[in-house]
Amino acid sequence: MTTAPFPEIARTGTAVIGTRHTGGSDRQQLVVKAEVQALEQTPPPRGLSAVSWFASTDGETVLTLAQWESAVVYDAYLRGGGFAAPLAGPPRYRLYRSLTEQHETRVPGCLITAAFDVDGPERQRFFTDAVIAAQPKEDGHPGAISAHFLHSADGSRVLLYTEWTSVQAHQEAAEAGDHDKGHEIFSQTPGVRPTHGRRWHLSHALRLSEN
Repeated sequence: MTTAPFPEIARTGTAVIGTRHTGGSDRQQLVVKAEVQALEQTPPPRGLSAVSWFASTDGETVLTLAQWESAVVYDAYLRGGGFAAPLAGPPRYRLYRSLTEQHETRVPGCLITAAFDVDGPERQRFFTDAVIAAQPKEDGHPGAISAHFLHSADGSRVLLYTEWTSVQAHQEAAEAGDHDKGHEIFSQTPGVRPTHGRRWHLSHALRLSEN
């Protein structure tokens, strides 16, 4: 295993994304350290390509992203008795669509997530396509690097996963009203219910060897 930079979410076959409430920044680091050490002390499961840990900026929560090569290898891991966070947990996600620049060179400084409960696969697609269609074709905020729309395999959730240069850049965009059109779609689309959103800093990341 090697320490890795910000995860390449677009190269994920199946993503397992989970959060754990910690109740303080000191506890965040303890949770991350314990989970990293536990993973490093055992051979990685076949098909697990990377694991990343994010700490919420409010000090309350840890988010983990386990990236699997495919649903097939993830299912094999579950059949073998693997159920522990951060490698497993409902729901699993797959990437549906992304908004990225072809030759992007900026380095993400923070992750912004927004989660939604939805009423089935049709609502997943309709909602995501509507949000993407509402985005400006040009002159987006200079701090916005990419946006990725992850759909849960069971049709119940959409996770908006966006990379920004900094928390300050995201705050500036919000104060300028750049997100207002998206928020209208979030709140007014039937069969879609916003649940929570957070800002995160990357705490630790591992890229696993081929296995």
